[in-house]
Amino acid sequence: MLAMKKQTQPTQEENSKASSAVVEHFLSLYPFAEISILGDFNVYHQLWLSSPFTDLPSELAFSFAILHYLEQLVQHSTLIHDRVGDMLDILDFFLTSYPFVYAITLFSPLGSSDHNFISVSCPISPAPPQDPTKRKCLRHFVSAN
Repeated sequence: MLAMKKQTQPTQEENSKASSAVVEHFLSLYPFAEISILGDFNVYHQLWLSSPFTDLPSELAFSFAILHYLEQLVQHSTLIHDRVGDMLDILDFFLTSYPFVYAITLFSPLGSSDHNFISVSCPISPAPPQDPTKRKCLRHFVSAN
């Protein structure tokens, strides 16, 4: 777990740089690791998310996804609007470096939430059974020559 504390509110650029640094450090340790980032990002991007406009946080999020080869899997509006004529917005992300293993399903909001419930499923294969004829041998040596 990584915890960072700053006395002042970080800027959007500082948050983006810090997130990139964490991902880059993790990938330097585990180069073939899967990266998945999810959450309510509340960003608006015309081309990427079909929003009515593009703002700075969305540009930073888009650049972050491109830089780290992440694909946004949520493709439908996640915000439930209370006014007729409001744009349908994708505000919730599931960014991943392995998009082909996940299935995304949207459901009605839970409780009083104004966001759809997002279900992410990923098939997990059980570990293959070990051959009982191959036994591991563990030896303890008190001393060696």
